[in-house]
Amino acid sequence: MRHLAVSTALMALALMLPGTAGLAQEQQQLDTLTQQIESGKANEARIAGEIAAAVQAQDAIAAKLAAIAQSIQSQESVISKSEGELGKLRQDRAEILAELGEKQDVLSELLAGLQRLEENPPPALVVDPGDILAALRGAMLLGTIAPELQDEAKALAAKLDQLKTLEATITARKDDVAGEITRLNDERTALKDLVSQKRTLVSQGTADLEAERKRTAELAEKAKSLKQLLSNLDARRQQEEAAKAEEQRKRESQEALLRQPKLPFPDAKGKLPFPAQGAIVRRFGEPDGLGRDTQGVMIATRADAQVTTPADGKVEFAGPFRSYGQVVILNPGGGYRILLAGMDKITASVGEFLRAGEPVGEMGSGPASVTLFGDVVPDGRPVLYIEFRDGTEAIDSGPWWIGGLKEASG
Repeated sequence: MRHLAVSTALMALALMLPGTAGLAQEQQQLDTLTQQIESGKANEARIAGEIAAAVQAQDAIAAKLAAIAQSIQSQESVISKSEGELGKLRQDRAEILAELGEKQDVLSELLAGLQRLEENPPPALVVDPGDILAALRGAMLLGTIAPELQDEAKALAAKLDQLKTLEATITARKDDVAGEITRLNDERTALKDLVSQKRTLVSQGTADLEAERKRTAELAEKAKSLKQLLSNLDARRQQEEAAKAEEQRKRESQEALLRQPKLPFPDAKGKLPFPAQGAIVRRFGEPDGLGRDTQGVMIATRADAQVTTPADGKVEFAGPFRSYGQVVILNPGGGYRILLAGMDKITASVGEFLRAGEPVGEMGSGPASVTLFGDVVPDGRPVLYIEFRDGTEAIDSGPWWIGGLKEASG
């Protein structure tokens, strides 16, 4: 009876277990899967190394982006000053022309006197200032000119000389401004190329790594069902899981390098540059023209001004939002947020980590249209709105700016 029970048990066990040939086949499948998993992990390690190299490349690109953006802002400042000087020169020219117009009667009297003294009359009043100047200078050489006419001739000649000098200066200044604007456009083209290059680095490396991880995970899932028949591979499975956990830790550490501010935001007080060149037209706590206090800082910029991020941080929002216009919200860590509003164009993307000084967008070419700016809108210039928040509360950004809340122009 005992032998019969043992025989019955062996028969039952034989029915439950696959045959030797089937077991060998599954072992072979497992070995194949294991090799594929190992190959996948090797690819993951290779791609992770490429991402680590890309981190260094991105830091280099970020530095170039910041340098070009700073150069653009410096050129914008130079152009604004040149445009101001050009406007003053044009005003001076208008004043001289007005003064000459007021002295039209005197000029007519002077030329009439010269006509009486010369057999050949001088040019008519409609000739250009150079001809009049030549005629006046020739007339002054005549010793027969009356003293009062000679004084008037000298004064008018001086004014005409001054007018010619102003015209030449205005022409030269226009050429300078045109050259500066050309250099500015060249810098912006280089800036766009670098932004595209950086995005390609980030997206390509991340996509490759995720695809390889997904493939390896699918292979591991297939192998898991075979391991139920081969308990002797349990130790190998544990080793693989430990290696996978270590790889995950390394990956997270590498990815953290892309999203780690170099300086904690609370420690950045007094070290942040303004994100755009311009004049501060409203400060934190001042009346906003709508019956409330201003929650941030408003900077009036030149048309199409470059806007950069003032601190390291992750872009949490980029796009239009209600009456704020085009908005970028940056997370610099520590529970803080930086809001930039009023831009016409945004170049940053949600999820992107930016270093301080990298470009985030450009201003428009006309006056501010954002309704929250209140009575700043009639200013006629584009206006950038900057707001710092600690959690959900707006805070004074003044302590963070280099030099405090002085003018934002360089």
